[in-house]
Amino acid sequence: MGLDLYQTYPEAREIFDHADRLLGFSLSRLCFEGPEEELNSDLNAQLAVYTVSCALTDILMTQNILPCVVSGYSSGFYSAAYAAGCFDFACGLHIVKRAGEILLDEGQKIEGSMAVIFGLSLEEVKHFCRKTGDVEVAILNTPRQIVISGISSSVTKAMEISLNEGALDAYKLSVATAYHSKFMENSGTRFLREFEDTHVNDPQIPLISYFSLDTLPSEEELKKMMAAQLSRPVLWVDLVKKLGNRNNRLFVEVGPGATLFRTVRWIDRNIEIMNTTNNEKLSEVIDKLT
Repeated sequence: MGLDLYQTYPEAREIFDHADRLLGFSLSRLCFEGPEEELNSDLNAQLAVYTVSCALTDILMTQNILPCVVSGYSSGFYSAAYAAGCFDFACGLHIVKRAGEILLDEGQKIEGSMAVIFGLSLEEVKHFCRKTGDVEVAILNTPRQIVISGISSSVTKAMEISLNEGALDAYKLSVATAYHSKFMENSGTRFLREFEDTHVNDPQIPLISYFSLDTLPSEEELKKMMAAQLSRPVLWVDLVKKLGNRNNRLFVEVGPGATLFRTVRWIDRNIEIMNTTNNEKLSEVIDKLT
C-alpha cells in the first residue's frame, strides 16, 4: 500500500516519513512490506489509510487539483477533514490514533462484531435487527449491501434470519468490535473530553458528515460530529445521492483501493467517478483535471 507513491512523489515521501517519526515505528515499512495480517488490524489499517489518503491529497493539491466538497467513509472522514484544511497531518494522525484506541478500549467491554448482508432491502434488515435485539444497521454500502453491528451472538442470529428470509449471502467482517453501533456511544464522550482543548480549523471547503448528511460549518460542529460518528451509522447511500444531486460533475475516491468506487457505481450509474488506487489511476485523474 502506497509504495508506488513513495517511490514517485516527494509529497508522499514527506508524509510517510513524517508518520514514521510521529508514531515511533515504521508505518511505511508495514504498508510497503506487511505482514498483511498486521497491516489489516483495525488501528494499523486506519492509520495507513489516513496516511496514504493525505499523501494523495497533497499530490493532487500540488497539481492544483482541489475538491469543491469532501466527505469520507467511516475513518476516511479524517482524511476528508484534512483535505478541507481542518488540521495538519500530525494533528489528524493523532486524532485517528486516539479515536481508534478509544474505540478498541470500549470494544473490549463487550463481545461485539459486524457482518455484511447481501440482497435484502434496508427495511428488511432493520426488521430482522429489531427482531433479534442487540444488533443494528451500521453501514449502508449500497441499497442491498448492508452492514450490521452489535453483540456477536445477536449478529450471528440476525445473519441466520436474513439467510432464511432470502438474503443472497451474509458473512462476518474481520473487525475487532461493534463499530458504528450504540455500544460505542461512550467513545464519543471520551473523544470530546480528550480533544476539548485541541484546536482545529473551520472547514475551508464544504465538509459533509456521513451520518447527519449536513455540512459542518465550524470547529465546534466538526468536533461534535467526529465524536458522534463513532457510534452512528455510515449512511453512504444517502451521502452519495446527496452529493450527486449537488450537480458535482466528477467524484474522485482519494485513498488506497477502489471499494468506494464500486459502491458509487451501484448507487448511481450516472455519477462519473475515478479512483487513485495506484499510480496509473492517479495519473489518469491528474491528466483529466489539469
